[in-house]
Amino acid sequence: MPTIFKTTDIHTLADRLYSRGVSRLLDDSPSMQADLRTASRVLRALLSKIDAVAAKANETAQLLAELRIEIED
Repeated sequence: MPTIFKTTDIHTLADRLYSRGVSRLLDDSPSMQADLRTASRVLRALLSKIDAVAAKANETAQLLAELRIEIED
C-alpha cells in the first residue's frame, strides 16, 4: 500500500531533515549534514512552486468558468 504524504507531512519532514542537518550528532559527517539541509530546502522550494502553480490553476479555472463570449450580429 502506498504512503500518502500531505503538504503538512512534507513540511514536517523538511523540518526534521533540517534539524538533523544542523545537529551536533552529525558533526563528524559534514557532507551528510549538508545533504540533509539541501534536501530540506529542495522540499520547501518544490512545495512553494506547487503552491504557485496551484494558485494560477485556480485562477485560470475561475476565468474559464466565468468565460462569456459576446458576438455582434
